[in-house]
Amino acid sequence: MNIVRQLEPITTNHNQFQPLGLDIGNGATKFVIDAREILIPSYVHAIHDIGSTDPELGLVEYLGGDRTDLIGSKWFAGKSAAQVAPLTFQRVVDDAKGKIKFALQLLTGAIETMPHQLRWKFAIVLSSQDSQTFGDELADSVQGVHSIRFRGSDVTQIEIDVLSVVEEGIGAIAVASADIDIKGTVIVNDLGNGTLIASVFQGGKLIDRKVILRGVEPLIDDIANHKETRKKLSTPARKDLIRAGIENKTFDYGNVAVTGFNFEQIYLAELKEWIVSGLAQLLKATSEWSANADASIAIGGGAQLPKITPLLVAKGITPIADSHWSNARGLFKLAQLKLQKGGK
Repeated sequence: MNIVRQLEPITTNHNQFQPLGLDIGNGATKFVIDAREILIPSYVHAIHDIGSTDPELGLVEYLGGDRTDLIGSKWFAGKSAAQVAPLTFQRVVDDAKGKIKFALQLLTGAIETMPHQLRWKFAIVLSSQDSQTFGDELADSVQGVHSIRFRGSDVTQIEIDVLSVVEEGIGAIAVASADIDIKGTVIVNDLGNGTLIASVFQGGKLIDRKVILRGVEPLIDDIANHKETRKKLSTPARKDLIRAGIENKTFDYGNVAVTGFNFEQIYLAELKEWIVSGLAQLLKATSEWSANADASIAIGGGAQLPKITPLLVAKGITPIADSHWSNARGLFKLAQLKLQKGGK
């Protein structure tokens, strides 16, 4: 689902850059500015002919700009991608470089949910699992001026200045700085959709990182393909509907009045397997650091899985409130600080 939180009325000076924290995740993309927080699923569906598709669902067209490779391209992003093409939309998690490949599509998909303006200027801080290797490529994918048409009618100019691409986890530390000793050893456990990543920071600098290639997506996949799921639906389940049922904590598969399927018991059984095959492996990989760490926190959508909090707490890990927002909110704080110092 798309989530939009309006924190205050948007009163942007169109001639000034406004800070933006953009966290492109395998499962969801989080967009945070001073007045609004937006979360959209990291889904994209490119189209070549609108045909019978309703552009009001959130059609984005690239008319011109610095991404010359996209001129003439059309796409839907977020929830609308799944609505328009429920069986063929693309997910960031399915492409090793999906976060780079779809960064601008997801950024514009988030902007499409906001009230129309003729011009937007954003100074952005993003994050990457390996900013040293992929930071420049990620920055280049969104940097510059882009002329965009939304919903088949509203044309806007979006100017993007990338202030920095930081290591994932830095944003979360910025958010939690009031509650933890950021000068000490901090373990950031990012329970993401594609991966489980434990990043060890000392004095705010990354010194070690452990990656387990079993994020939340395999849990969703196992539920979708479970024997009881296939028995009930006569086919594997749609993963986006499984994800939605977990996120809203009802475990209902789509419109339960129509499907008649609630997968809570399947979720509980598969969660145990996922903990053994994924989370336990991450904790084992960081055991040498956890013994004397000053703090260990959990972020990402996986830290909000139903029934997971007591287990994390028992292991000395503190889930950050609204953990799926924490990195993006921290990136926004960093963008604010950098913008103030740079005076854009």
